[in-house]
Amino acid sequence: MPNRISISGPIVRKAALIVAAMLVAMLPLAACGGEGKGDGAGAPPPGEGSGSAGSSPSANSPSEKPNIVLVLADDLDLSVFEGSTLDSAWVPEGASFTNALATTSLCCPSRASILRGQYAHNTALWNNDNSEWHGGAEYFRESGLEEETLATLLQENGYETWYGGKYLNGYGEPGEEGSYVPPGWDHWAAYASAGINVDGRTVPYQGHYTDWLSDRARAFLKEREGDEPFFMHVASLDTHEPLIAPARHAEAYPDARAPRPPSFGEEDVSDKPRWVRGGRLAGRPVSPEAAARYDGLQAARMRTALTLEDLSRELTDALSRARELDETYLVFTSDNGFHQGLHGVRASKSTPYTEAHEVPFVVRGPGVPGGSSFPELVANTDIAPTALDLAGIGAPGWMDGRSLAPFFDGSSPEVWRESLLIEGARSGSPKRPAYSGVRHQDEAYVRYETGEEEYYDLGEDPHQMESRPEDAPSSIKDDLAALKDCSGDGCRKAEDP
Repeated sequence: MPNRISISGPIVRKAALIVAAMLVAMLPLAACGGEGKGDGAGAPPPGEGSGSAGSSPSANSPSEKPNIVLVLADDLDLSVFEGSTLDSAWVPEGASFTNALATTSLCCPSRASILRGQYAHNTALWNNDNSEWHGGAEYFRESGLEEETLATLLQENGYETWYGGKYLNGYGEPGEEGSYVPPGWDHWAAYASAGINVDGRTVPYQGHYTDWLSDRARAFLKEREGDEPFFMHVASLDTHEPLIAPARHAEAYPDARAPRPPSFGEEDVSDKPRWVRGGRLAGRPVSPEAAARYDGLQAARMRTALTLEDLSRELTDALSRARELDETYLVFTSDNGFHQGLHGVRASKSTPYTEAHEVPFVVRGPGVPGGSSFPELVANTDIAPTALDLAGIGAPGWMDGRSLAPFFDGSSPEVWRESLLIEGARSGSPKRPAYSGVRHQDEAYVRYETGEEEYYDLGEDPHQMESRPEDAPSSIKDDLAALKDCSGDGCRKAEDP
């Protein structure tokens, strides 16, 4: 699917009024498709190793296991999160992490990293589609990665598990067994090509897909009978195309504008690598017509963010009615970021630039100070170790991430990572060589398989207007050498000061 479409208010309003099972059933196949064709390294066998991925003394004992809810958005960038009112459902009651990254800026690899707590070079899941090399839900299943995930580990330790919404790209495509439910899930309601797979049987959509998901999640909370702790993974399609907002939000944000940082229509890309310089839009200002399309897309994305806000508020209300809210940690983030018209690049993600990797990341729960904020680097790879730590379960040694629990008393830990790896396999859309890079709070360094480099001092050049690889300190290059093939505890050691 192309990364950009022209969406006007009337079109979206009409689409919102005619959401039907036939249209919505196609969405999981379209979501995040056609990007990220790549080559990458193989992964170690799932389940190898033992130990703890950054466990914290603040973790709960087994007799005090909290509930854990992960709400995962799709393609949600900071401009839409903060420009709509979606942030108001999370930030006042939670701790925000302002330097949060999706380590691979593409849907399916990022979702695998969330479920496994690993960098993409260790899952070796690089692409979105089942038909692509190391791509899609099919690879996740056939490689054995699916046999040991956050869900299986929590389930084995007494948690009731629930999944709803978008799974990995390619799940439920024609030809796949329609009744298949991945390991680790007691309750299953995932979007598929023919409708929704609910506990192994296909049912049609009823109404808007996010509203349906909200209803299903609330029903689980209302009807559950056991007193064991639960883990919910709520994966909305918002804010991914085709951006169908329900009628109640169809008129919202009529004057929205896409972000226009200095990198918007960047005309001098002589400092950029060949894949940027050779693009059709490279070195050209954004035309008024293209700018209008970007604005229309931004408005449509913001409207669907309102539907995601509805889901978020309805979920916390349902937890409160079930008298579970005070015993529940809720995590909100996105599988990747998104950008429009920056650096003369047509792609909206699967690039090494900050807007593609940076994502909203908020945690609320027992003892977490509302409205607090932390600048430390955190990532999608931290979600699984954090959930296990909160549940009092030692994370397996093959996980690369670390627990965020030390932040949840409102203070930063004395020692925290200084580096994170960002990476992407060779891509056909956008046509880009493979890359590995390092993010510090105020620096970004990328090295491509071609040998080309990019380096930005983000304190001086936050919009990445002028790459100066000759200024890259040797320390950040050493960080990349240590991180690009790391695994488990080796990653955590390489990330630390």
